[in-house]
Amino acid sequence: MRALFGLVLWGVATLSVAQPSDAEPYRLQPEDVLRIQVYNQQQLQTEAPVGPDGSIQVAGAGSVRAQGLTTNELEAEIASMLRRRIGLREPIVTVIILRYRELAASIGGFVSRPSNIRFRRGDRILDLLAQGGGPREGADLRRATLIRRDNPREKIPIDLFAMLNQTDTSQNYVLEDGDQLYIPEEVNLAVSIQGKVQQPGRYPYREPMLLSDALSLARGEVVGRSRLSKVLVIRQRIGQPGMYDRINVDYVRFIRAGDYTQNIALQPGDLIWVPETNTPDFNYINAIANFAFILDRIGGGLFGIPIFRQN
Repeated sequence: MRALFGLVLWGVATLSVAQPSDAEPYRLQPEDVLRIQVYNQQQLQTEAPVGPDGSIQVAGAGSVRAQGLTTNELEAEIASMLRRRIGLREPIVTVIILRYRELAASIGGFVSRPSNIRFRRGDRILDLLAQGGGPREGADLRRATLIRRDNPREKIPIDLFAMLNQTDTSQNYVLEDGDQLYIPEEVNLAVSIQGKVQQPGRYPYREPMLLSDALSLARGEVVGRSRLSKVLVIRQRIGQPGMYDRINVDYVRFIRAGDYTQNIALQPGDLIWVPETNTPDFNYINAIANFAFILDRIGGGLFGIPIFRQN
């Protein structure tokens, strides 16, 4: 898995290079080290870090708030203070960033080296994953989450599987100081097949796995009253525990017309329901709630209606 991860990551990183840099100008932070110069006023040159309180001590101007400002904004603020405090008529101020503060993010869960990692400005999610040594065997790449310092209660879903296997870099976000990337263990490497099939049950998930693969595991041919045009796939939303999507599939269109859009790709933990053509037996259907997928996560109802009630 590590060799494959390295090869795929190199390819994705190559694609990432072409992505434009952020247009938003950099805003100063504590621990940034600045050089401040005033034209033709050598005695007013300052080299100092932005302090923990966000201010910097500037010769002739005193304490100046720097945190959150761009260099241009800080130049204007210092020039204004020099005019007021020491009477310079038209001071020309230049602010240069000598050294940026060190940035750090953490990566945890099922990675080779869970740790706090220093990163460079402009690094992205996949750079952090690479510094963490890549995912371990058994990592649930589809359900990684990102927490940002300014909003610690929000877990941003990150589909690392799409990045590494489908070169989808839309979620390869630029890292921010204090980011926390977590990759959970895949604890549900199975799909459940229920309803009118010959052998309902749980079956091992193998990547890649299509709906046709799952139905074949349930002995392929379904029983007489199965309604393959109304197959239902229930899937937990990535990064939203307890929230589920219902995917309606017309499997008949795949069989008779070769419509491969109906032979959908499955994900670990999917529950496949094959209904009957007539009114369903609700006693039987509600008994399916004993499955851990239903009992632990849904508990007898789904989307505000009884489990699997057919229209």
